[in-house]
Amino acid sequence: MSFETIHPLFVHFPIALFSTGLFFDILEKLFSKEELEHAGFWTMLMGLISCLFTNITGIIAFLEEGAFSDLPQFRHSFLAWVATLLFLTLFWVRIQFKQDLRNSTLKRNIYFFLHVLAVGILFYGAHLGAGFAERY
Repeated sequence: MSFETIHPLFVHFPIALFSTGLFFDILEKLFSKEELEHAGFWTMLMGLISCLFTNITGIIAFLEEGAFSDLPQFRHSFLAWVATLLFLTLFWVRIQFKQDLRNSTLKRNIYFFLHVLAVGILFYGAHLGAGFAERY
């Protein structure tokens, strides 16, 4: 079994976890339930952990076929790393500025917009990866 067949198994975890985390954040915004905020936090954390394994298996799968120097030209990989860094930044902001996000509608809306953007980038990057692997 190669990493080319293992990587797609890992891909579904960040997609499911980050989109579910966004769903919890939307529900928390609508219903103002602290439990939903906690669910969004833990789901985002698990999404970040799963990204580590997904990105590593993706790089190894790519290196089985190509050279490391070709990696920046591969849009799927670039978008996956952009999304990962954006989610990592959002998670740090979520921890560091918890009170600001709770008390400022503007900051909460900016955070929410960036969260939606990160999920969109993740989905589009996954779409490109599926196309590259001919798994439509």
